[in-house]
Amino acid sequence: MALISAGYFSQLFSIVGINKDIAIIVSIAISFLSLFSSPFNLVLKEVKKEAIAIEEDVVFFFGFPIFIPRISRRNMNTLVAINLGGALIPVGVSLFLMYELQGYSIYFIINILIVTIISKFFSRVIRGIGVIMHPIIPSVFSVITSYVLFYKFHFLIPLSAYIGSILGTLIGADLLNLRRIINEARPQIISIGGMGTFDGIFVSGIISVFISELLII
Repeated sequence: MALISAGYFSQLFSIVGINKDIAIIVSIAISFLSLFSSPFNLVLKEVKKEAIAIEEDVVFFFGFPIFIPRISRRNMNTLVAINLGGALIPVGVSLFLMYELQGYSIYFIINILIVTIISKFFSRVIRGIGVIMHPIIPSVFSVITSYVLFYKFHFLIPLSAYIGSILGTLIGADLLNLRRIINEARPQIISIGGMGTFDGIFVSGIISVFISELLII
């Protein structure tokens, strides 16, 4: 995954005018940094909520145990964190690319908004886990939108697709579902970008670039 992503990153950096050799070195560094930093999460806040739990008391009647359920309240703390390799680094790359091509910002924003809406619609909150969504969904829609927006500038399609997939997935699937994840899923830790693995944010960006390259060959 790291080697594959390095190739795609080098193409993105070349588009914004970075020297090819430097782009390759930076891309390899970013890819392996993303891989090795994926187990690390930066804790942003701790959410304390009171939850209702069903417990059982045991009463022995003539030697036979009788289980009596009772409702109790307990504090359940949830840590909200952001993954270094799965979120911070790809978001940083996306913002850098947008900064280097500020003249196309409005088109990038349109793509991000569309992918955000799609990600919000297709993402699902699962109790005890968090939010799930297949990474190919935002990738496909980001590529389609980018193709429409940049049909006259094909070389910008992969870059736009990457930015849209990364930021659209982050906002639509994770941030807009954050309150529901805390209230309904109630995991012990909410890791934006994944827990020790490349999450949908990172993967969707790579998939979008791959699909874009196939379209403009």
